[in-house]
Amino acid sequence: MLNYFNKPLLKIPLAFGALAGVICFVFFVIIQQLGKFSGTSRMLDVGFFVILIAAACWYYRKHAGQGYMHVWEGITVGYVVWLTGALLCGYLTYFYFLASPAALQNYKDVTRSSIMANQADAIKTWGKEVFEEKIAQIGQLEASSFIFDEFRFTVLLVVIPILVIAVFFRKQYSES
Repeated sequence: MLNYFNKPLLKIPLAFGALAGVICFVFFVIIQQLGKFSGTSRMLDVGFFVILIAAACWYYRKHAGQGYMHVWEGITVGYVVWLTGALLCGYLTYFYFLASPAALQNYKDVTRSSIMANQADAIKTWGKEVFEEKIAQIGQLEASSFIFDEFRFTVLLVVIPILVIAVFFRKQYSES
């Protein structure tokens, strides 16, 4: 089993993914401590993922591929970085809120007040029923709610960057 994960196609993106997860978690905690948190702050994690996916593809191409990388390798590297980072960030956030229930309550309060501050726009955009549902969902948040939170926030936002990065860093062998 360990030999399977010792391949460069998994080992390199797993390391970059772990780094991405820790960076996203630290960013989340900093924003949380500053009290400036809103739902859109989590979308900035995509920027961290894009930077580290590009770095992982570059590193893989340079060191494992000896200057060459196929598109499918770039896509694999990108998705492994993202999945590893999102999962690690989710679990670190879970343990953070599990260890500090006051932080979870603060998160709920700030999120609720952020939505309530823009209540008129939110009702116009979502409708009254959806708005009330979202307010009710905030009250039901638990520490375990955050394990797959990063997946929900970034899943659609990382698909295009992963494909673009894989195409950009690809370099295939010449046909000669």
